[in-house]
Amino acid sequence: MTISTEAVEMAAKVEAFVREQIIPYESDPRRDHHGAPTDELVQEMRELARAAGVLTPHIKADGSHRTQRETAIILIKSGLSPFGMLACNTNAPDEGNMYLIGHVGSPDLKRRFLDQLVEGRSRSAFLMTEPADLQGAGADPSMMITTCRKDGNHWVVNGKKCFITGAEGAKVGIVMAKSEDADSLGGACMFLVDLPDPAIRITHVPNTIDNSMPGSHAEIDIVDLRIPADQMLGNAGEGFKYAQIRLSPARLSHCMRWLGGCIRSQEIATDYVNRRMAFGKQLIDHEGVGFMLAENMIDIKQCELMIDWCAGVLDTGSLGTVESSMTKVAVSEALMRIADKCVQVMGGTGVTDKTIVERMFREARAFRIYDGPTEVHKWSLAKKIKRDWKHANA
Repeated sequence: MTISTEAVEMAAKVEAFVREQIIPYESDPRRDHHGAPTDELVQEMRELARAAGVLTPHIKADGSHRTQRETAIILIKSGLSPFGMLACNTNAPDEGNMYLIGHVGSPDLKRRFLDQLVEGRSRSAFLMTEPADLQGAGADPSMMITTCRKDGNHWVVNGKKCFITGAEGAKVGIVMAKSEDADSLGGACMFLVDLPDPAIRITHVPNTIDNSMPGSHAEIDIVDLRIPADQMLGNAGEGFKYAQIRLSPARLSHCMRWLGGCIRSQEIATDYVNRRMAFGKQLIDHEGVGFMLAENMIDIKQCELMIDWCAGVLDTGSLGTVESSMTKVAVSEALMRIADKCVQVMGGTGVTDKTIVERMFREARAFRIYDGPTEVHKWSLAKKIKRDWKHANA
């Protein structure tokens, strides 16, 4: 599937906007306790994006989503700054939540919940992950312990959630729970809810190694949350299927955004080593330094190719579970190498907050865990290898 000229032009507009108007905001002191931009700052940047015609650029004016290949070239550019994705409204978890509601939500749910996200007026949260000490759902969603039961024309939800990105300050929530209703065959359900809600209590907002996402990653108690039945997203018992609809593109979107950040880190590191002198010559001329940036160049190109390949698979209508797992592993591990080398070649400057290089190192490290740790994806791929071998040798 080809990439339209209009999408290429939009990507160029996003890049110019981020470089010219958003990068200067990286030193703005308006941050929350976690170090992420405050909602006031996010809305200020989004007004600039709206004026520049680059707000929510991955969704067309008619409300339809771009192809994954078109989305890729745009989201990579929005990721050139950690603030770029927030300003352009391409950040997680909102971008993935928009995708899910757009593909599964009824017209009424889209008007009520999706429109405010697309317009950049609100943030959202995806309430799926649960505490490890309760043996709840994490990388394995089937372990879900949060429950929902039918009560007249409502569903009642009880449980605990953790690492819920953006929950503090969010206006839209997607709540996932395992059904106790016999008609749902014990499957999972998804619900759209207005936030905040007194039955959804944030009990703790930890500080984490990454800090680019407003609202951080909250721990939550859900106590007797009553949700009207017409706020169910899709059908009862099909929540795990909908999770896959969201997760494969969402994994890929993370790869896109953070690749943009690593491309920028490479630019910063390249500028540094070409200006810095040591032992009688420019740092770039020392093989130990130059070779690291050369390896980064190779990794960046491999990431671009993997992202484009996986996006092409998703554009065929495939869930792309295998392809997104492969891409998530390859790209997250490569981004970690890129960020680490950028820090290393910049020496002491690389571990300060004078540039985004140190920040990208922390974000890349976290990315190796969220949306499925590397080891879980490798385990899943190994199971596929075994299944394929059994089928071929049956």
